[in-house]
Amino acid sequence: MKRMLGWMVSVAAVLVVSGCGKKEAQTVRPNVLGAEVAVWVDQTGITGAQIQREAGRLFSHVPKNLPAEQIPAVQAQLLNRAIDNLVVRQLVRAEMERTGTVITRDELEKGKQDLEKALGPGGSLTMLLADANVPMEELEMNLKLDIFKNKMTKDQLAEAVAAVTEDTAREFYEANLKEFTEPAGRLAWHILVRVPAGVAAELKTDARAKAEGIRRALLEGADFAKLAGEVSECTSRARGGDLGVIPRGREAKAFEDAVYGQPIGEIGEVVESPVGFHVIKVTGEQDEKVLPFEQVQDRLVVVLKGRAQQKVAAEYVKSLRERATIKLDGPLAAMAGAAEQPAAEEKPAAGILDAAPVTAPVSTP
Repeated sequence: MKRMLGWMVSVAAVLVVSGCGKKEAQTVRPNVLGAEVAVWVDQTGITGAQIQREAGRLFSHVPKNLPAEQIPAVQAQLLNRAIDNLVVRQLVRAEMERTGTVITRDELEKGKQDLEKALGPGGSLTMLLADANVPMEELEMNLKLDIFKNKMTKDQLAEAVAAVTEDTAREFYEANLKEFTEPAGRLAWHILVRVPAGVAAELKTDARAKAEGIRRALLEGADFAKLAGEVSECTSRARGGDLGVIPRGREAKAFEDAVYGQPIGEIGEVVESPVGFHVIKVTGEQDEKVLPFEQVQDRLVVVLKGRAQQKVAAEYVKSLRERATIKLDGPLAAMAGAAEQPAAEEKPAAGILDAAPVTAPVSTP
């Protein structure tokens, strides 16, 4: 399949898609491609509407304050990724059907449990689904495809995971110290009362009232960490609401203004952000610092094993691509024909199953 990045900017001009203190995200615009098949994967068609939906989901995670001049390039990248995501899923789905492999309900439930465990303390599938903007049915299908991939690459996965040791982790650490450098900033805890986008005004009022009640309880002497663990709707509740360092420019403006504007050690006023209402306590400040290897070792080993697994999965998907016939049709084919063609060796953005943001972790001994 020819890579699409070279003409995606012109396509994006036609196809407009749309932490806890996260910046407000872009909104999804109406569908313009429709139900016509836009990409064929062997004998299976992927419609423009499917591409539009996937691109819109991806674009909804782009901060709303992204400079206007950067939007076309981001749309182009995400449109390319959306197409690649859908192509990869279809390739794996077709192979699963060809081999007659059935993923049982028990395997699926275990995959969901492993996924929730991989999210870390305080993580949940409910929060994952809300943040990823996907329904449970879609997550389950993605899990089935990932479980199938894991089965097909079991030996390669085991070998790749075994190759990640303390020594290889230390080598990576020493070669990439910038990745283990915490920025300067303020240290903060918070309790979140989450408010879904588009919620009715009265429910939003109730959420604010709940946050005000939490703040009063803290002012009256309630233990912050204990209360956060009980009522906060952020994964930081598992750490007593501890968000760690908040550098400049990472969070929504109202959240950042509160963190940097309120006195250290005090309970601030209730703050509204795109995800809900926050009660914040700033606990201190820190300069930029490099985290010691011993502090990051365990997590780094997990991350490197995950990357090794993703590399195996990418090689598997590559083999499926090489055996498939993938071509454009309908409006995308017309747009591609009117635009400059890219070099054949141009590399696509990683698909959702290549990068595996939603995946069933591989069990290791």
